[in-house]
Amino acid sequence: MSEDLRQITIDTYNHSADKLADYFAGFGSRVTDIDRAFELAGNPVQPTVLEIGCGDGRDAKEIVRRTPHYLGMDLSEELIKIARRNVPEGQFEVADMADYEYPPDIDIAFAFASLLHLNKSEVRTVLSGLVQALRPNGIFYISSKYRPEYAEEVQDDQFGRRLFYYYNADLIQELAGPAYGLAGSWESVHGHTTWFEMALRKL
Repeated sequence: MSEDLRQITIDTYNHSADKLADYFAGFGSRVTDIDRAFELAGNPVQPTVLEIGCGDGRDAKEIVRRTPHYLGMDLSEELIKIARRNVPEGQFEVADMADYEYPPDIDIAFAFASLLHLNKSEVRTVLSGLVQALRPNGIFYISSKYRPEYAEEVQDDQFGRRLFYYYNADLIQELAGPAYGLAGSWESVHGHTTWFEMALRKL
């Protein structure tokens, strides 16, 4: 993404952190997706879980009920502050997923509505870096906005201006390369937006 739009997107999340947290509180945690990822990973006992783009800890609340080994990272300092208040038993850090040094021995990684802020080159970098950190047969569970063709869009709404990229499961799998296999993919509609969820397994 262009540096200006990247910084504008980060600023939007920082300036609107409280409003966004209130908005997403109405949706709750993604319990179905979290359970599905744990099942695909073989329901390991106390797995090591990484959440890329954890936001205000919306999903961390559910993940930490299933394991004490949770790390959430996000580029928004203000959202991380909220996450630390909301989920004090979780571990959180401010970091950029596009150049993050992923910790080793991850059983499950989540990217809920976060890769959609990265272009194809950056997504490929994340996938490449993460596969080195996943355990064999580890699961990378992704949700993102769907379109049949890759697209870039700047969105202005009540929270501010943000840059989004639209993907589909086939494109993500192509970017992932042969180090990953597809463990499953699904589509869902929320409001006027179609989303896809997919699980990649480290081979």
